[in-house]
Amino acid sequence: MTMKSADAPLDRERSEKPAEAEAGPALSRLRAHFEGLDEAALLRVARAVETARAVEHGNAADEQILDSLRPRLRELKPPRLSTFQRAVCAPIQIYLFDGPPPEQKRKAAIPRQLLNPWWRVLTNSPHRTDLLAIDAEYAKAVNEQRWDDLPAIVDRGVLAAGDVTLTILGEAERSYGRRGELAAMLGGERALADMREIGLLMRLHAHLSPALARIQRAAGVTAPARILDFTPAAVIAARTAYLNLHNLGAELVEYFFFGLIALLNQPFQALRLVRLLSQDMSNTGSDNPARLIPARLFSDLTHTLAEIGRQGGGHAAMGRRVWLLTSARLLSDAGLMIRGLAEETRDGADPEWQRLLSEARARVMNAINAFADAALHDCLSVLPTRATKERPGAELRVEPDMAHIPTEEEQGVAMAAALLLTTVRKLLEQEGQERLLRAREADLTQGLEIAIKFRVEYLRARPRHAVALAQLAAIHRVLKGLPSINIIRDLEHRVGWTLERYSD
Repeated sequence: MTMKSADAPLDRERSEKPAEAEAGPALSRLRAHFEGLDEAALLRVARAVETARAVEHGNAADEQILDSLRPRLRELKPPRLSTFQRAVCAPIQIYLFDGPPPEQKRKAAIPRQLLNPWWRVLTNSPHRTDLLAIDAEYAKAVNEQRWDDLPAIVDRGVLAAGDVTLTILGEAERSYGRRGELAAMLGGERALADMREIGLLMRLHAHLSPALARIQRAAGVTAPARILDFTPAAVIAARTAYLNLHNLGAELVEYFFFGLIALLNQPFQALRLVRLLSQDMSNTGSDNPARLIPARLFSDLTHTLAEIGRQGGGHAAMGRRVWLLTSARLLSDAGLMIRGLAEETRDGADPEWQRLLSEARARVMNAINAFADAALHDCLSVLPTRATKERPGAELRVEPDMAHIPTEEEQGVAMAAALLLTTVRKLLEQEGQERLLRAREADLTQGLEIAIKFRVEYLRARPRHAVALAQLAAIHRVLKGLPSINIIRDLEHRVGWTLERYSD
């Protein structure tokens, strides 16, 4: 989700193809001339053209010259001078994506193609006065080469753009006709939600952008580069940023985590921060700075885990295993959090601690279902199935896949899922709520009984069948990690006996 380089114009729609065709030979000669320039001369030309573009809007010649310079500039990677529009868009850079939008709107995912229609709406709005004044101030500062003044001007421009955006949307909400007109200008009804996110992110810019920039610096990169290695120093910087932001609003914290995950080249690296913060959460009774926010912290981390799991949907099984293990540790720390809060309220109940305890329990119970569903789904992955059709046009039928030997990675995922399910059960037992898991456990044991019985019978008909033996051996390891209830232990004994009988 990164923006194009600063030299790429945001408004390509105004370029005219016939004019480009006529200028083709001239541009070719111009490009050939630039290729012959030495580095210093080329950079002087680029700086002069970018300065002219920032001062004089809409000059097509500037863009044509920059088009000719871009091949060399991509190699040299010098500091660039943005237009005002691009500078204002910098805070939402990491939340942008290219290509068609997904079927369902995703939070913190804004289509890049919306930027031009959105900017035209702003600059043609009756509320544009302040924004255009700041734009003129930016152009004047560039013309006078007051480079140190640009960041402050851009910050004011970002806030002004956010205010105008949300004001326009507020007016559209009060008028059905205006709402339809605005949706048509932006390219569809769904674009209104994306526009609202743009406005919100710009309102959050003063806190959000510096926090993410500090993490990038700690990781040794600068915007817009992604973080290849989420080093311990960067993790600590992210933890500090979270602790500084957590009292400033739930939306700010949520977009902070969305932004961090987008910055990471490997989203699963964010699990390091989840683990560190979950340890803070479990130290509820200490002097840890996170001790007064355990319930909210747990919600933040569960939302972050969900986003990591979604982003890592195409990752290898190893990533899923780590996700499951981190989820298990988070729930374990949640149990410690609740226990610590309960101890704090045991004598002389402080109303604030009582409120925190109630909030913590409520949020943990609300998250239990999602963790339990993930664990139940993945612990059966070593007993694979496949969908088949008896004949063309018939409905798909699911049957055991007796051609697949579970890999080490798949077995690791299943065993991690078993640990997560056991952790869920222990937490529910601690809270006296284990009945909430009984229906799921019944479904699990029924599924296990059917799948195991099929493979035992399959093995009796085909003694020493390698795939059947491998699947039973894998589920035997998983059964050892599942909650210790009678039917699970009976299945474990049955599978173990079968393996002893049919193995070499």
